[in-house]
Amino acid sequence: MKRNNTIGFDAIYAATGDTTLSSYARFIIEAMSEACPRRSYFRMYIPDDDTTPEYDRIAQRDNVESMEPDGALWRKMSWLWRWFRIGHDLKRGDVDLYHSLTEFVPWGLQCKGIPTIVTVHNLEFLSLQRQFSPLYNMYRRAMLLSSLRRADRIVAVSENIKHDLVTKLHVDRDKIDVIYRGCHARFSEPLSEKHLRQVEERYHLPKRYMLFVGTQLQRKNLGAVIEAMPSIDEDIELVMVGRATTYTQHIRRRVKSLGLKDRVHMLHGVADADMPALYKLASVYLMPSLYEGFPPTIIEALTIGVPVIATKCSSMEEAGGPWTMYVDGSRDSWVGAITEVLTNEELREKMIVEGKSYVSRFRPEVIAYNIMNCYKRVGVDISEY
Repeated sequence: MKRNNTIGFDAIYAATGDTTLSSYARFIIEAMSEACPRRSYFRMYIPDDDTTPEYDRIAQRDNVESMEPDGALWRKMSWLWRWFRIGHDLKRGDVDLYHSLTEFVPWGLQCKGIPTIVTVHNLEFLSLQRQFSPLYNMYRRAMLLSSLRRADRIVAVSENIKHDLVTKLHVDRDKIDVIYRGCHARFSEPLSEKHLRQVEERYHLPKRYMLFVGTQLQRKNLGAVIEAMPSIDEDIELVMVGRATTYTQHIRRRVKSLGLKDRVHMLHGVADADMPALYKLASVYLMPSLYEGFPPTIIEALTIGVPVIATKCSSMEEAGGPWTMYVDGSRDSWVGAITEVLTNEELREKMIVEGKSYVSRFRPEVIAYNIMNCYKRVGVDISEY
């Protein structure tokens, strides 16, 4: 089926599990599909058929199709297909524009006349260089600069990312559009008491808990919250949702040494459909990270109606707005902020009401509109207005 425009997406993250990049990729594709049901067709390019139920659900939309390498050889050498062969498939499929959601632009698209957009999610290797090896930093810098040079336009997910691209990597600011990560519509939908109780039982959630959502990496600074917990009301527990890493073992050891095994819970592989309930049941959402390109979990928490406490750094204030509580990251600052939010009902209510008002700017239709304007700047108009 050939409509007025066909958009190709690098959807490798969309097909995978429970990272923020996975959620972002699925969000963008679904938001664009919803915003342009008649004039446009969207193809999700992935290296193999190992997908998640969330991805498969999006692929069932009338104007969305999942595309894999053509032939057993290219499937076996999917990395080579993704670097060099995908341009051939895009041209053969009459793709009018290619949007990379992974910071990677394949070779050869320019000579095939296919405009390319690339989204930059984070630049942690510039801000937290000591947490990565020099070899990794060199590789990441070289690969990113190569993609940025070959892209026709760049989407930065925050003003903070744009600032770093311009000042640290010397990218032309006029080539960059700041388009925030949005919040999926599921976080705005009402939640029944029955569903809340089902999720509570499914994951064995405590009665009162603080919530963190994200991959358990060193830069997420979860240790700061762990260290604060002995000085916080014993009735409040901590639930961490997200993919485990080698750093998770360090967290487990510290939890054990502080005698917190019964108060700290780690959940992995939580279904997207259950995430709104996990937020809703939480007393407060915590974002202790030392760096974030743009933290979508803050938006999700505020949309649901949960007060947020975050480290004051990078793009946190862009996501959280004026009624998120910000801390300097020290143990004492976390103890003070958590205690205040849990005990001051008037403050809690103000944070919830004002937070919901602030995050209305991150609705799917708003983000889709901004993406469409970016596409227009490279000559591809898919708007239906």
